[in-house]
Amino acid sequence: MFKKILFLLALSLSFSFAQDYKVNPETGLIIDPVSPLVEANCLACHNSGLITNMHANKQAWLAAIRWMQAEEGLWEIPAEDEEKILNYLEKYYGEQYNTRRRVPLAVILENK
Repeated sequence: MFKKILFLLALSLSFSFAQDYKVNPETGLIIDPVSPLVEANCLACHNSGLITNMHANKQAWLAAIRWMQAEEGLWEIPAEDEEKILNYLEKYYGEQYNTRRRVPLAVILENK
């Protein structure tokens, strides 16, 4: 009986903390006022899987953008737009501890 009560309590807590985000069925990205800006700048070169699978902190996202600009021809993004994009990426695809993906080496070296 105690296990059932504990299970129901845990289940109800998980529902109360769950966030219900709407996902764009065409892009796979979470819909937000900034998502069109992210789609315009990021999905012009790669699919959304690169975003949804990365899960990184803001510094790592910025390092990825800088790498794409230096190596892959990504255009300069106005500072205000870049900040919005980084905030969006960190909010919805931020660092998770359940991933085995490491922080990019450039970010680790930068923080030493």
